[in-house]
Amino acid sequence: MAVFANEQPTLDTLDKQHLIYQRHIKGLWRPKPVLYQADSFLFVKDDTLYLFYELQHWDDPGVIAMVKTCDLKTWTEPVMVLKQPFHLSFPYVFEDHGVVYMVPESQESDAIHLFRADNDELTSFSKVRTLLHQERKNGIHYNYNDSHIYIGEVRGDRLEVKDRKYYLFTSYQKDWMYYQELYVTDDLLKGEFVKHPCSPICVSNEFGRNGGSLIDFDGRLLRVTQDCHADYGDNVSLMEITKLSETEYEERLYSQNVLPKNTIFRDGGHQLNITRFKNQYIYATDYKQNRWAWYRLWIALLTKLKLHEHKG
Repeated sequence: MAVFANEQPTLDTLDKQHLIYQRHIKGLWRPKPVLYQADSFLFVKDDTLYLFYELQHWDDPGVIAMVKTCDLKTWTEPVMVLKQPFHLSFPYVFEDHGVVYMVPESQESDAIHLFRADNDELTSFSKVRTLLHQERKNGIHYNYNDSHIYIGEVRGDRLEVKDRKYYLFTSYQKDWMYYQELYVTDDLLKGEFVKHPCSPICVSNEFGRNGGSLIDFDGRLLRVTQDCHADYGDNVSLMEITKLSETEYEERLYSQNVLPKNTIFRDGGHQLNITRFKNQYIYATDYKQNRWAWYRLWIALLTKLKLHEHKG
């Protein structure tokens, strides 16, 4: 994972010049090495910038971890903030009416769950409710990938967003094709999320799966997508949402393949999140490292040893 900072809102920020934090995978030779650190999400509360992300060790389901900073220089050690019996990733965190919530990806449970922060330090979260549930059938391979909520309010002339509604963006993969779905409700805690009449709003392996939550960027509302048409998480593109209401939805391509193929992103990446902190634009991404072929062999060896242990 990597975090960048720039005083200007520009996608040219994703380079070593603007890099302020990078979290490498450590403990490769331990009995339970780290497999993934991905899906980095930024959240600002008071004078603190939080970075939530997926953390998965070998032979364990993914959990949600967090690091934070107050000055963009010193970062805390990771804290596990959410663990469930099923795999978690994509920890989208947002605030509504003074309460901090999280909607992590939990597609292994075939559902989307809402969690609430237990304390002001955001070091633990508890389940509030299940927002959607769907059986995995009729050719569905993945359920409810990379879900997030946008709270729509009246905006300027560039984008039509009517009333205060909760718009839930999610996706599923059916017959190896991604379908981007849109649901809406007017009550986060008690309301039923109803499928939008324009849903699915995108059917594509190139733009149909989210690569982050919606972001307000340079006066535009952008949907972040990950390119999966050739391989999982090859790059990230941005779709500009031009109309959003209970009955209408329109978007158009704003920027394609925004992650530069430099030394960090040469193998690709599949997530982007942007926020404002300390008068700077902060960008959080993840990146793939396919060149670690020896690491895959190490994990394969551990798997064989564990299977042998169970048989014995």
